[in-house]
Amino acid sequence: MNSVSTYPKPEPTDIADCLKFVVPEHLCVGGTAEPFLYGGSGFAACVAAMEHFSGLPTIFASAQFTGKGRNGDVISVSPEYISGGNSIKQCRIRAQIGDAPFATLLGATGAREDDTLHQGVKAPNVLQPHQCEERSVARQISSNLNALFEFRLASGQLPDQRDWTGAIGQDTAFWIRKRSGNVLSRIELPVIADLAAMALPSALGKPASGNSLDNNIRFVREADSEWILSCTQVASVQHGLTHIATNIFSQDGSILAIASQSMILRVRPPT
Repeated sequence: MNSVSTYPKPEPTDIADCLKFVVPEHLCVGGTAEPFLYGGSGFAACVAAMEHFSGLPTIFASAQFTGKGRNGDVISVSPEYISGGNSIKQCRIRAQIGDAPFATLLGATGAREDDTLHQGVKAPNVLQPHQCEERSVARQISSNLNALFEFRLASGQLPDQRDWTGAIGQDTAFWIRKRSGNVLSRIELPVIADLAAMALPSALGKPASGNSLDNNIRFVREADSEWILSCTQVASVQHGLTHIATNIFSQDGSILAIASQSMILRVRPPT
């Protein structure tokens, strides 16, 4: 597998209506003790499989992960349900590691011929990528992801030490591009959307993270610029849980995708 790939590509198997992908080391996160497949990369792989089975581009996808893929694991993906007409299909996809469940994906695929256009959500007024400082996300997420993507902080805050404190109530925006120089594809946007936990320090004013309970994304259009702008707002924190929304824009301000997650909140204690 190409070491610059941002998600494992599903491949055919000897079984009809079944694809598989192997978890690569460079897409694992979680430290050195028990690294596991980054959720956004697993999400993107399942979206790619849904498009393969339905033969249509994804409209929306909602994933719930019930297992963790480790380096070298073989994950099989099969359709449980695909129904609809020629232009729109409803889908349910199952992913497993052997007999153990890994993820369930619900979604819809397709498009209709219609020239009506409207964009109700606008990109925030932030500095352009060349005017923003590059920031490492190795401490917050993973050095593996930091090796794949360049991150430039356009608004918000990013902790640089364990006992960091900052202002509260801020949203977070990052300019992001692939270090390979290739334009991000639509299928790779779930990889970016799963970075939502990086917005928690800006909202809470202290180091914090979260464990995803779900991943949701709604696709609007193909990415067509080197840089994309990922804008994340922590909508709520209560009862040890947080709900976070992310809008992803192209460099010209066009909306590319709308994403959301619910998470178990992890506030890091001071040293």
